[in-house]
Amino acid sequence: MKLKFGLALAALTLATSPAMARDPFAGGYGGNDGVCAKNVSCSLEIDPVAGGKSYTVVFEAEQQGRSPDGLITRKTLCKVTAQLARDGKRLKGAFPDGQPIEIALAGPATVAVSKTSTRPCGVPFSISGKYENFVDY
Repeated sequence: MKLKFGLALAALTLATSPAMARDPFAGGYGGNDGVCAKNVSCSLEIDPVAGGKSYTVVFEAEQQGRSPDGLITRKTLCKVTAQLARDGKRLKGAFPDGQPIEIALAGPATVAVSKTSTRPCGVPFSISGKYENFVDY
């Protein structure tokens, strides 16, 4: 009986430990419909650094199309990395070219991107909108 109680207590302690808690921003995210442009899929990879005080964010845009023989093709239009700082429930910073970016939690497994220019990586569309989590880190 004591062994079962001890194991249950240890499991509860690990499950509620702050060190074991999942970072709410960390993960891979895909842009919802309306984010980016037609036939372009956008994604974010958000990795915490320094215990969640700063984050490495990788934004990627891929153009989707079909080859003459009907195969689906993908072409990377842009891939850029930014270092963002946590400011409460938001991540704030800028891409290397100075474009501001802000990421906020927008619900369970969802983040919202805002305050970006309309030309990330020199391509003519905005990346603002909601992104759904597809992989946890």
